[in-house]
Amino acid sequence: MGQSSNADDSLACSFCHKAQGAVGKLISSPSDYPRAYICDECIAVCAAIVEDDRVDSPAAAAAVDDDGVHPWVDHPAASELMEAVADWIQREALGQAASEDLARVRAVALRMLEAQRAEQT
Repeated sequence: MGQSSNADDSLACSFCHKAQGAVGKLISSPSDYPRAYICDECIAVCAAIVEDDRVDSPAAAAAVDDDGVHPWVDHPAASELMEAVADWIQREALGQAASEDLARVRAVALRMLEAQRAEQT
């Protein structure tokens, strides 16, 4: 007798290749050909990339001082940011859901950016 298999067992994100069971949600493309899937974690990463592109690049370039040192190096929340990044990378490397970790990275970075902007005004 042949093995019975469920078609959903083999579904995976077309970007990170995590199986459907390893992610929160797996969204299918609207067309049947070529069928593609994207998980909620990859959507969060894409949204972060799009949001980052909205930041003014001249302001980002001006953030580095004449010595090439970024002002966040000495920021009180720098270690918190690095810890959040490390947690996010570790979860990603283990193939675990990491969208909450990415959200934490973004929240700390945005808080630091807002503080920097407040100092400049």
